[in-house]
Amino acid sequence: MLPRSPLPSLFILTSLFLMDTGPKLPNPPSTQAQGEERLSIDATSQTSPPLRGRGPFPHSDKPGHSGAFPVELELIVPTGELRPDGTILVDFLLTNVGSESLYIPVQVNEATLLNGNENPAFALDVLTLYLTSPGIHNEDVDLINPATGEVTKMLQSESLGTSSELYGREDDPRTLHKLETNGSIRVHASSRVRFKAGTWAITAHAELLRVANGRSEEIGTADAVPIAKTLPERESTGTTPN
Repeated sequence: MLPRSPLPSLFILTSLFLMDTGPKLPNPPSTQAQGEERLSIDATSQTSPPLRGRGPFPHSDKPGHSGAFPVELELIVPTGELRPDGTILVDFLLTNVGSESLYIPVQVNEATLLNGNENPAFALDVLTLYLTSPGIHNEDVDLINPATGEVTKMLQSESLGTSSELYGREDDPRTLHKLETNGSIRVHASSRVRFKAGTWAITAHAELLRVANGRSEEIGTADAVPIAKTLPERESTGTTPN
């Protein structure tokens, strides 16, 4: 028997080599990484700061954002369960819809930024997240002047209760999150305002301020699309005596 020619095997190996070393098309860019939620912040236990004299107030009754704050805001109400104090748990989802990255304050505890501060002239960025709804109890609140101790009664509608405040300092990178285009931040929070049972339209709002030298400057605002949510009456846990 004549020996088999090695040419067919050599041809196959050469073909495989050329296929492996030839020019390759680049992999298509992944859009999932650009749109993924990169950070979740738990602010559900955050306490309310002292009320302002007035505000914050929504700048528009339509969804959108101001030009200096290109953020799309979405409200998510995971359960709609009224808690014993009348509040509900909510999620604020902020997505950068601009063409450039944004720096978003992410520190929940303001005191950690003020204690031991070596730069008294630093600027503090404050992101305030809050809700508006006809289902919110409209109650009198006490506004206390810290200098005199004088108490002023005012309606909650004149100084809206807020759900979360996030703080950041430009000289402390740990307190700011670089939010890339299409990137998102989810903030878990308590409504901190009491709701009535029923079906209500609820709207989320965001306000970004820069506070320096005792004065505040608005950087931008965002308003979400209102959502309709049914908040059922809480079931009584008491027992009826025989």
